[in-house]
Amino acid sequence: MLLPFDEQLLKETQGQIGVELEKRLRETCDETSIWGVTFDSESFLFEQERAEKFCFLLLKNYWGKVNLFFYDSFHEANFNVEVVNEKIQQFFNEQENKKALFAFIHKQGEIRFSQLIEFLFAKSIQTPVSETGLERLIVYKVGERYFVQPLYSDQSVFWEYITAKKIYSLYLQQSLSVIERPLQMMRTFKLMLQPQFSKNRVATMIHKLVQHIDYENPKSYALKQLHLFNICSHFSSGRRHFKKLRKCVANVQSEWNQGGFALNDKEQTLLSYMLFQEAIVRNDNATIMKHGLHLIEEERLSNHAIELIVDYEDVLQSMSPQPHALVKNYNENYLEHLFFVLIDTLVKEEQWQQAFELVNCYELATCSAIFELLQAQNPQSMLHVIEATVQQDIAVLVDGTAQNIRDSLVTWHAQYEEKNSEYYEMAKMTSRHVCNLLKILFYAEQDLLVEKLLAVYKKYLLFPAHFENLRQFIEQRTALTV
Repeated sequence: MLLPFDEQLLKETQGQIGVELEKRLRETCDETSIWGVTFDSESFLFEQERAEKFCFLLLKNYWGKVNLFFYDSFHEANFNVEVVNEKIQQFFNEQENKKALFAFIHKQGEIRFSQLIEFLFAKSIQTPVSETGLERLIVYKVGERYFVQPLYSDQSVFWEYITAKKIYSLYLQQSLSVIERPLQMMRTFKLMLQPQFSKNRVATMIHKLVQHIDYENPKSYALKQLHLFNICSHFSSGRRHFKKLRKCVANVQSEWNQGGFALNDKEQTLLSYMLFQEAIVRNDNATIMKHGLHLIEEERLSNHAIELIVDYEDVLQSMSPQPHALVKNYNENYLEHLFFVLIDTLVKEEQWQQAFELVNCYELATCSAIFELLQAQNPQSMLHVIEATVQQDIAVLVDGTAQNIRDSLVTWHAQYEEKNSEYYEMAKMTSRHVCNLLKILFYAEQDLLVEKLLAVYKKYLLFPAHFENLRQFIEQRTALTV
């Protein structure tokens, strides 16, 4: 079941995409320098009644009956397949359900088979890759009409390409003010392009398209969102685009620095985080410290993290922090990585007082055990918790639980210094971080803590190069104080 526009397009192109599709359509479609031909958006936008009818019939045709491929999924979710089928068929037999179903799809922006089941039964279910012939149905409102696009399992590459072309055409031919949820539509555009083009090519196309939209439309909240999306695309699209990040950020900060659409604190935090990451690549210590300290001041990054992860998942890693752990992969969580890099940079720049303030005030700068020791009135009685923490961390990494500590430590000692070991990079990163902590604590004259942490380090995490650097630091500092 195809849209008339799509049926004609499939016939004309014989399912070809790329250069061949562009050649076939060049005589009947307009062409731009951004990405070849565009379609006439008037040809594929539907009035609401027609959109409702098409969506209802399409889903009835493809998803109106549960086939054998889904039986196991339904049984695992304690669904009776016969009852499910009966209710689905009953739903599609009643024409008045058209409006409710269409309203649901429109609200979500798209629908998959699992979402239809959740809509009908108010219960989610994990289904396998679609075997129904229809992968998903996309719906966006444009003015008083609707962009409706099915994506079929057969010739899926063709349908992704055509969907991207239609969205591209809408942005070039329609005012941004009449496109509902333009940011979500741009995300769909990027998603449809990714299987066909390199990250670099996708980012270039998005950049040019946003530039065109910017030129053709007045300032608005939607336009600002597209600018931010464009920057995120540069951030996540490889070295060539990463090099343009600072210039793009500066342009956005300049253009959206005042008025009703000025960058808010969440958006400024996003830009600051990307500049922090960009400074790491450039080894620009001054910029690392500037943005790193800005991000932790007033807990800016923490306060906005959930929204930023939801809105900009390509930028922030969403794995939960592990404040209890000292031995871990500090790259997996945005805050732990921030503290890791910031502390390393402050140590390199010999900003000891500022580094100690971080260690003393933020649990994620070290771990729960060390943080609590720094706050304790009688730390000597608690020093044993450092070794216990490290032992448990290693056991969890090696064995998956903290129960089998002895055997886990044997495995760890045998492998953590081997470059092909699964523990090597994590151990090396932790070693570097602990040596930085020891330098900071030595500066702050936390002698008991330094003595215990150093003993634990030498026992479980020692890397000769890191240890030699630490030894020289202590010798130099000791000589200065004599």
